[in-house]
Amino acid sequence: MKALKMRVLGLDLHFPTWLRNKEGNSFYDITAYDEWSRDTSNLDLASTHPLLSPAILFISKLYSQANFDIKDRSNKDINENHELQRLFIKPNYRQTFSDLLESLLFTQIANGVGVLYIKRNYLTKTPNALYVLDYALIDFPDELEKGKYPNFDKSEKTLNKKVIYDENNENIEIKLKDLLFFYDMPNEVYQKNPFYSVSRVEGLRQTLWNTKDSLIAKNIIIKSNGKELISGTKDGFPLTPDEKEQAEKQFNTDYGLSATRKRGLITKASIKWQSMHLIMRDLGHDEGIRTDASIVFTALHLPRDVYSIDGAKSTYKNTNQSLISYIQNEMQSTLESTLATINTTLFLDDNSYLDGNYDHLPVMLGFKSTEFEIISSQAKALSDLLATGMPKEIALEMSGFDKTIVLEDIEPVNPESQSTNNNEDITQNVQDG
Repeated sequence: MKALKMRVLGLDLHFPTWLRNKEGNSFYDITAYDEWSRDTSNLDLASTHPLLSPAILFISKLYSQANFDIKDRSNKDINENHELQRLFIKPNYRQTFSDLLESLLFTQIANGVGVLYIKRNYLTKTPNALYVLDYALIDFPDELEKGKYPNFDKSEKTLNKKVIYDENNENIEIKLKDLLFFYDMPNEVYQKNPFYSVSRVEGLRQTLWNTKDSLIAKNIIIKSNGKELISGTKDGFPLTPDEKEQAEKQFNTDYGLSATRKRGLITKASIKWQSMHLIMRDLGHDEGIRTDASIVFTALHLPRDVYSIDGAKSTYKNTNQSLISYIQNEMQSTLESTLATINTTLFLDDNSYLDGNYDHLPVMLGFKSTEFEIISSQAKALSDLLATGMPKEIALEMSGFDKTIVLEDIEPVNPESQSTNNNEDITQNVQDG
């Protein structure tokens, strides 16, 4: 949690500060500053929250495990010698492409917009590096809002406009055409800036604050719990003022602060002891945090079988099926959106394109097995159709294959005759043997 730093009486104090007075009461100083929850950016919020941060990291790390190839558009062959191949291995001097993707999706979810900066050679204008930028630090020109719907022939002029990035530190001018924008939510819905998209974190702020408040309240209880009540019995001698003060001092303020302090109390009064500690379970802090976690994970589309804070029991099979479904429906679609933006910019005038998938992941092997079974069924259907004399183009289309595929002249094999022939061959081999 971020804290306000102040210098008081020559000492550096950080607020909020936990205090305990001589009566044994524990509390946070009234000057405690709630900068963390009120004035931080969505990216800072996403980077420091105990529930949101690990959840986004889980998504980003899974997303970054995609396998990439540059392929030829005409024949789908992999082009390992493409001039941009190096960018998708080592995009800049401090990151691998997996690191870049992880950073990109993390900022995309947190800010609502992920931004890639394409660094180009000065003379050839060929891309030589890719960097992830913080969208919140981009200062767009005012005229960008005017003429929001230009004709296509004027779009080049718009993309040559310059933005200022990180005015207080980097303060660099970048052309819009050198920035790639990746949106977590639909852009241009109602905002004036066409490059803006609402962040999912905005809708979660109250839930995120509640989680932090629950943790702070729980921390206060932990540090202040263990209160005890020492009082006189109804029919006994009352405590004298000195005895009352001594009891309060020994049983409250001084309890546990030093090994030399004793809890013994000598008195002629009849007294009774009563515990005043709070039962954490009854306060519902943990239940509230789990409810907050459910809201956060739902907003991030994380299935319970794959990612759960309360350790929900799920079978290995269900977990794998949920993860496969999540990769297919969430990760792959997000990846394809990223690839579409890259391909329409870096490969716009090229006959190549960047392709990516998650088929290589171990969890996807079961899915590949199912895919092979489907292909096998299609092949059998094609063979049966050809055996009936069906024209090749129609047979290909009916069995689910591309009807433009060129088939060699083949003679469909009858399984029964094949079995008979095999038996005859075996008999002949035995006789010859």
